[in-house]
Amino acid sequence: MTTTAAVRLPLTELGGMPLIDDGFVPGRLLAALAAARSVRARRLALVTGADPDPLRWVRPQEAIRLRDDPPLIPSLPLTPSEERKVAAVLDEAADLVPVWRPLLALPIQYLLYHPDGGAASASAVMWPQHILLAKVAFTTPATLREQVIHELCHQWLYAIQELWPLEATDPPPRVALPSGTPNRSPGEVIGAAHVMAALLRLHRADPARPSVFDAPHERHIAGLAAYARGCFQTLDSLQEHLTPAGLQITRRLKEAI
Repeated sequence: MTTTAAVRLPLTELGGMPLIDDGFVPGRLLAALAAARSVRARRLALVTGADPDPLRWVRPQEAIRLRDDPPLIPSLPLTPSEERKVAAVLDEAADLVPVWRPLLALPIQYLLYHPDGGAASASAVMWPQHILLAKVAFTTPATLREQVIHELCHQWLYAIQELWPLEATDPPPRVALPSGTPNRSPGEVIGAAHVMAALLRLHRADPARPSVFDAPHERHIAGLAAYARGCFQTLDSLQEHLTPAGLQITRRLKEAI
């Protein structure tokens, strides 16, 4: 969905990529996102006349109203204990990478994945600003921290995609991720590379902590970097299917690895 807000705000004005570049300006993206969503709300007759509070559309419960028949979210509310654990790992991540603190405060509805879909965490573009965490994600604080950052990367990229589509063809081709997971779009491959770049930054900021997989820390970092390179190899073969924004983001993520 290309919007007038996106046309007025070039992608370069964001100051970089969220969770990657210190110069990224989250408020600028959220303001443009709120304006674009306000326009959509008016088209859907959710707002008539002037919108008295366009910023409300960056709240999760309001954002999801703008989706066309979003599927039900397979979830339950978190328990108070689980909510505290999520808050604790967000604080820890912000202490490790202080420039992340405003980005980790993105309005998100955290939910328990139910019934369990097999993954430790999940999010989807049709559920803006909703993150699902499976019981296994709460196994250790390190596991939970990595899963939360993983899904926050997706949520920030989804926000960018609302204004600047990443895929130039419709329907886009379907490819496999380096893990072998099939049937993924080019935008999802960019999303996977974004996650790897952010996790590399997180782990490099905390070299004393063992990885969530109980492997040597450097081996875990090497694995993240190898996965990112696999994403880029796939994206190199998909350039004709990417928009200028998709190509620009891919180039920046390559630089960050």
